[in-house]
Amino acid sequence: MRLSTRAIYSLRLMVYLSDNYDRGEPIKLKEIAKEQGLPFKYLEQLVMALKNQGLIRSVQGKLGGYTLAKPGDRIKALDVIDASMGGIDLLDCVTYEGNCKFEDVCTSRKMWGLIKAQITDVLAEYSLNDLSETKMLERYKERTGEAEPPVTVKCDKKM
Repeated sequence: MRLSTRAIYSLRLMVYLSDNYDRGEPIKLKEIAKEQGLPFKYLEQLVMALKNQGLIRSVQGKLGGYTLAKPGDRIKALDVIDASMGGIDLLDCVTYEGNCKFEDVCTSRKMWGLIKAQITDVLAEYSLNDLSETKMLERYKERTGEAEPPVTVKCDKKM
């Protein structure tokens, strides 16, 4: 299974909003795009799904932008994944019953169902605050003494 770019970018957007939640002001998409190295036009599309699911709020006007609809400790990674890609979908036969004539006797269907449940459980366990980039960089500095990693690694690019 591979998460979609939509899901990865949505999660990065949401973690950024969470890291900046205490600013008390909406954050412009241009800032997020620049700071996260994400395409602005793509972010414009992503915020619609996140807004429709009640995860973010938009503020119109000159001082407008986006903010989390609730604190980052109350938004789980699973909420973001569900909003951005409609949930975890490993195989149609696991997600949609009656889709396969062998589902009652299939030897691997149960295994795929368990894998999906475990992935879902882990995503439901982690909040945006748990995924904080700010806290990650603080931990990196504590462990290495360096301010930042020598190379920025983009988790959505093949190495």
